[in-house]
Parts: sequence; structure tokens; C-alpha cells
Amino acid sequence: MASVLFAVGDMAGPSDDNPGSSATAALVKSLLASNPGSALLVLGDNAYLDGTTQEYADHYAPDWGGSAIKPVTFACPGNHDYHTTGAEPYFTFFGAQAGAVSGDGFYSFDRDGWHIVSLNTEKDFRAGSRQLRFLEEDLAAHRTAPTIAFFHRPRFGSGGHGDSDNPEAFWDVLFAHHVEIALCGHAHHYERFAQQDPDRRPDRKGIRQFIVGTGGRSLVPPKPPDRRKPNSEAADGTTFGVLKLTLDTSSYQWEFVPALGSFVDRSAGPHPVNR
Repeated sequence: MASVLFAVGDMAGPSDDNPGSSATAALVKSLLASNPGSALLVLGDNAYLDGTTQEYADHYAPDWGGSAIKPVTFACPGNHDYHTTGAEPYFTFFGAQAGAVSGDGFYSFDRDGWHIVSLNTEKDFRAGSRQLRFLEEDLAAHRTAPTIAFFHRPRFGSGGHGDSDNPEAFWDVLFAHHVEIALCGHAHHYERFAQQDPDRRPDRKGIRQFIVGTGGRSLVPPKPPDRRKPNSEAADGTTFGVLKLTLDTSSYQWEFVPALGSFVDRSAGPHPVNR
């Protein structure tokens, strides 16, 4: 039986700067209810502007933190969470759903035959770091399982933020272990990349990256098609919404589901995993 995961980032804050947050949260509630056993991966920058305790209470909790969403949420931290020292309100709000109580911000879990790894692009992300050692050991221990990695800053992007160097070392390790999917936020648009290696070369066993920074923060359109990064297959900056992944142990499918706007993106059918 297929498993369903939803993913989105960059959601909640004052309504004038986060006009899509409530509608996207309502969509997530509906999707979770209609897909029993599904879960939500939040991709960082959940409470603007600084990830404070008050901002989580005032902006994230009312729409995103209730009983319909929070119990099935798994999180990763974003750069705005670290505007507050140590991202402490983030770790306090999500508790075990943000990983170990040590506040490292990286952890992993298994779900219906898939392995899921949450990483922290805001600290301890260099080659040789403790986080990278964790990642190497974790993926080696789960080498037969199809795998998703989710973290805030995208390695590649055609939006205003462009590429990020912070997850560069992640990509080398993820590619070496044939990880299927990378999910990111940070850039306030949607973008899907073809499978590629760390040097941007198309590779049928490479990583497929999605940017889903469409949870509510004001959207910023990506560059026009002729100026987008190599291997960018679909991009949009007009529609708030969430990514739906339908996962089987031998394949996966994707669909961008709109909350406000009309853009959609879906796979033509099941895509084989890299195992």
C-alpha cells in the first residue's frame, strides 16, 4: 500500500506579509484528513520574522499547530528560526518532532518502507562535521531503503536566493548513497529539478530536488525559463500550495496541490526509485 507525505515551508507570520498561510493550512488539514496515515514535513521558516516564542504562538500555532496538523508534523529549522538564539522557540514548539532534545536539528525515521532524514542547513553542515558524520552513518545503515532528505536551503534554485552553498556537503553524501528526493524551502516559489549529480549533470540515479517555499509567505517569482538553473523542469511563483508525494517501495509520484492560485505540477506516473 502506498504511503503519502506532504511537504511545504515558509508559512506563518503577519497576514500582510504572509497572505497565503491560512489558506494553505486549511488545504493541509483537508489533505491529511482525506489521506489517513499521511504526514507533513515542514521545511523551515515556519514562524516569521524571527522564529520567536510569541511568533510561534501568534502566527504558527493557530492555523498550523492544532490537533489536525501538529501531531503528524516533522520539522527542519530555517534561517529565520535562528534569528532567535539557538532557534530555541522552534525546538521547544516541535519537541521530539524536531529531533533530539540536544537541539542539533538533524534526525531520521522510517515510514512505510522509506527512510526520511531531516537536516539542518543553519549550523554544523560542513564536510567532516558531526552532522555529516551522522548522515554518512545513517545512510549506510539504511542503504536498501529509498530515501528522502529534507532541509531548508536548496542546493540549487532559480529564485531570488539562487543556489546555496550550505547544503553542498549534504549533496555529495546524498548522491553517493543514491538518495531519491531532496525537499527544501527558503525560496518563496515552487520548483522541480530533474535528477542530477552534485555537479549539475543529469543522472538517472541522481537526486530530484523540489523547492516548496509556498506555504504562506509572499511569493517571489523565479527567473524566466531561459534564465533558470540547469535541469529545472517546472517552476512557479504565482500559487500557494503543498507538495504531495505518493510513495511505494519501488516508485514515487509527485503532485503540487494549489491552495491559492491555479498552478499544478504532477508526475505522469510512478517514477522508479534509485535502489
